[in-house]
Amino acid sequence: MFCPKCGSLLKPAREGDKKFLVCSCGFKSEAEGFKLKEAVKKESKKIEVVDEDMNTLPTTEVECPNCGNKEAYWWLVQTRAADEAATRFLKCTKCKHTWREYD
Repeated sequence: MFCPKCGSLLKPAREGDKKFLVCSCGFKSEAEGFKLKEAVKKESKKIEVVDEDMNTLPTTEVECPNCGNKEAYWWLVQTRAADEAATRFLKCTKCKHTWREYD
């Protein structure tokens, strides 16, 4: 249903036992014949840690800030907005220290 005043989408609301359709412009109408269902599903963010079988990742020549080793595995993750550069993660092949680089 849409607001007759401004045309925005009406949202269901409840005050005690009464059900209403309300708009952000202030319009309020009693909701008759509507069934309000209050269920909100939120999926938790899943973080995938790249740790096992590192031999499948590419390597690069870069100095580890932890041990000074000259080789590290690397992978890219889009941690920011899509129009920004991806974040490059590096993991030392010797001491397994992980760090990130931004472009």
